[in-house]
Amino acid sequence: MKKILVIKHGSLGDIVFSLPSMMSIREKYPNSIIDLLTENFFCSFLSKSNIFDKILIDNRKNSYFKTLMILFNLIKNKYDLIIDLQNSKRTSIYNFLFRFTGNSLVCSSRPFAQLRYNIPTQGKEKVISGLANQLSLLQINIIKSPNYNWLKINLDKEIPDKLVLFIPGVSNKNTHKQWPPKNFVKLAKYCESKNYTICVVGTEQDIPSIKPIIKDCKNVINKINKSPPEVIYSIALKSKLIFSNDTGPGHVASLSKKNIIWILNDNLVSKANIGNDMFNHKVSSNSVKQITAENVINYIKENKLL
Repeated sequence: MKKILVIKHGSLGDIVFSLPSMMSIREKYPNSIIDLLTENFFCSFLSKSNIFDKILIDNRKNSYFKTLMILFNLIKNKYDLIIDLQNSKRTSIYNFLFRFTGNSLVCSSRPFAQLRYNIPTQGKEKVISGLANQLSLLQINIIKSPNYNWLKINLDKEIPDKLVLFIPGVSNKNTHKQWPPKNFVKLAKYCESKNYTICVVGTEQDIPSIKPIIKDCKNVINKINKSPPEVIYSIALKSKLIFSNDTGPGHVASLSKKNIIWILNDNLVSKANIGNDMFNHKVSSNSVKQITAENVINYIKENKLL
């Protein structure tokens, strides 16, 4: 397989779930040219991994004409192998074109793949496990302990040793996953009472979730709009404990293998997204809104996490 194309769009969380697979593909094919087709938002982040020879941009909001031009150029590259890690309706169209306009071998869970993985019912398989099972069709073994040091950066001197990381925001379409900001405030004040500094990360859309913490707590490091994945990962490495909803930045933080409390809806999506590793601590309910700050504080005490 001299030329390989990996396809992965999706959310930040989806990208994080696919990192072990991407790294394992490179390990399997160390001398191949491996390109990635992804969205512009992830280009800078993934270019630091040195997994890929080239990162090609395919924003899903492109016009039909621009998408066709992208596909036409990809077909001209004559890839020997297409690995579809996105497995979407969109990429099933891509797979059709790759398969019937050239000699590419396509591995996907979508139609038109010669090597097709049948995904079980949602909730029966973790996302990372599903991608691993798909790659097993190519006899690719997933790296058991991926090294994410390529994400690590030198932090500002303002980051102290006694630190807890808060990730209270969610995307606009996932407000059903969000724990109420007032509860994050109570939790932050509890951590302050234990002499921990609070660090908050997020984007501008997360300001309504983060502002109450900044207003009511005395010792807060504000990283709003200053927290790309490498900053989140590096702060997580220095944190005693991390608090997060089921959200992309939380999954970036979890790469640090530090204790993280996930505040979750007890449903199939959360079960598929979050593994049972010893550092993943889950506080869940039928609705995340029903979980109180006291529930989380009691969990911290019972498990001696602070």
